[in-house]
Order: sequence, then C-alpha cells, then structure tokens
Amino acid sequence: MKMKNIKVLLFTDTLCDVNGVSRFIQDISKLARQKGLSFYVVSSTVKICPDLPNVRIIKPSFRTRMPFYPDLDLVVPSYRRLKSITEEIDPDVVHISTPGFVGLMGRRIARKRSIPVLGTYHTDFPAFAYKNMPFRIVKYIGNRAMQWFYRDFKALFVRSEAYQKIVREDVRFDPAKIHTLKAGIDTRKFHTGYRDMGIWQAYGIPERSVKALYVGRFTKEKNFPLLLELWKAYYTQSKNKNIYLITVGGDLDDSLFERYHIRSLGIKRGEELSKIYAGSDLFLFPSTTDTLGQVVMEAMSSGLPVIVSDRGGPQTLIGRDHRAGYAIDVNDTSQWREKIRALMEDEAHRAEMGAKGSRLIARMDIEKSFEAFWKEHMQQSGRS
Repeated sequence: MKMKNIKVLLFTDTLCDVNGVSRFIQDISKLARQKGLSFYVVSSTVKICPDLPNVRIIKPSFRTRMPFYPDLDLVVPSYRRLKSITEEIDPDVVHISTPGFVGLMGRRIARKRSIPVLGTYHTDFPAFAYKNMPFRIVKYIGNRAMQWFYRDFKALFVRSEAYQKIVREDVRFDPAKIHTLKAGIDTRKFHTGYRDMGIWQAYGIPERSVKALYVGRFTKEKNFPLLLELWKAYYTQSKNKNIYLITVGGDLDDSLFERYHIRSLGIKRGEELSKIYAGSDLFLFPSTTDTLGQVVMEAMSSGLPVIVSDRGGPQTLIGRDHRAGYAIDVNDTSQWREKIRALMEDEAHRAEMGAKGSRLIARMDIEKSFEAFWKEHMQQSGRS
C-alpha cells in the first residue's frame, strides 16, 4: 500500500513505561521514522524515554502515582506547551492513545483547531476500575466517562475482535467507525533465536528445570494473586519439584514464595527480556482486562505455549482451534491447574504448541499493523 506523507500527532499518557501500549507506540514511532513519514508523538513524564527525533517529552506540571497502578504516573502537563507543539507540527490528524490528562488536553486542542481526531481503545479502564473496586456504580461511571471522551472521534481502533462488542455496547460508539487494528509486534525482538539457557545462572535457577513465565504487573486486574494461588496449588501436588514460576514486571518478597519455587526477576527490557522469554517453557496470563495482550504475543513469538483467560483480547491470539494454547475461565481453577500440569509435564506437547504459536505470530508483524493504522489516518485526513 502506498503511504502518503500526511502529518499525524499522537498524544499519549504512557510512553516510557513497561507496558504493551508504550512498546507499541515506540515501535510504530521507529517504523514511521524508517519509512520517512511525518508521525509525531507527544507525552509528559519524568521517566527515561528512548531518544527518538519524532517524540516530544514535556515535563509534567503535576504528577502522582496512578491509583491501583503504582508503576504508572498520573501527570498533568502544561496545556500551553501541548498547544505550542501542536501549532508547530500543524498535524492533519490527531490521534489520542489514552484518556488521561495528556489525551484530554490533546482532544481539546484538536477540537479547537478543527483537526480530525482518532483514537485507540488500548486499555479497558472501566473494567480496570471495577476489578479494583467491585461496585456496579464504578463500572457505570467508567462507561459514561468513556462515552463522553470518545463521542466526537472520527474513528476508534480496538486491539482485538473481543473488544468490538465492548466498545459498541459499553462505550456506545458508532459500529461503522470501529476498526480492529491488526495485532502485531516487532518479531525481530522476540523469537526462538534468543534461547540462551545460560541466562538462568545469574538468577540462581537450574538450567534444566521446567519454567513457567508470567510478564506483567503484579496487580489484581491482571489476576496475579490468582496466578500465585494456582501455582502454589500445582507445586504442592506435583511430584517433580524441579519446576519454577518466573515473574517479570514487579517485585515480590521471594522469601515468602521460595518454598514454592516462585522467583521475581523485577523489570526487564531489551535483549535480556527476549532471552527470558525464549529460555522459558510456557507462559501463564490470567488477566481478563487486556484489550490485546502484547506479552502473550511476545511469548508466542518466542516459542512458548500459553494459557490465558477466555475473556479479553489474549484469547483471540491463540487461534480458533486453540492449538497454540488454552483459553480458560478464571473461575475454573481446577481446569487451570489441569492445563498447567499437562504442559509442565509433557515436553513434546509444549514443543508442538509453542511451534504453532510461533508460526501464528510470525504473520503478525508490526509493519502490517502500522499500514492499517496509517491508511485510516490518511482517509480521515481527506488525502487518501
């Protein structure tokens, strides 16, 4: 597809954080730069960010920790500074990636300048809030807020088919303007070629042990407490004790979980993270609030079979025949334990599923996602 060089300015509240949204935006920023396209990103943070010429970072006027999400800052940027950057770039289209203060101000600036606005429903905030505060009024208020925020958008991307219905019914967005953005990651960063079993020596984990991996926040909306309980139950019943649950993305007090062979490696990036994926044996991800599941794609691309929730985006990644993994109701804990046991104890089964998953993700390169993303922005700019 021929890409016309329109100017797109993306506003995001998360860019330098360890999450799938940040990595996706960084990846498409690099790709746009390689293609010579006028794609710009603006965010507000005090965190260290990749040095990209098409990314603008402004210092927050105010910042605090996001409630229930301590790894993410809630920031209030300078409206005047955001407005100045927008005037300087003079975009044909504005894209709002997050409904935080950066996104809110970007939305207001675009409306005042009559610039078409598109967005991506990256995070299911009403479900996130409800998981942490399980009251119906919380979900109701969250849905109403999303309805108000997205009401004037020309188009809204969702990251998986599973969220078409949610955005249509809960956000009440026009179905004709909802687009499923093709799933994609940078498959060069995550693949079986990174397998290096020597990496486990540094963590004191036996190279020949069987390793289940979790990557993500250690929070309730990710169902991380449930994962710990599932693993402890499986480990207690297992005859083979040369097994480990490896967790990446936060910090645990290992002394509390050492008896169950649960090891926290903290936050990992780059090649080290790629090696951790490729050196593990299977991936566990019981989150029910992910709109896609970037870490699931990274695990599959690295050759790991996966067990995910049957709610949300990750279930759509493993194929309709579920040959690359299992999608299970998080309330069915006995089924979770059974499938964990089946994959932990059957190397051939793991290898077969992992190979199929790797082949699936090989067709989901980030470039295809970006082409679909850019095509819609071209159309909304009136220059397609």
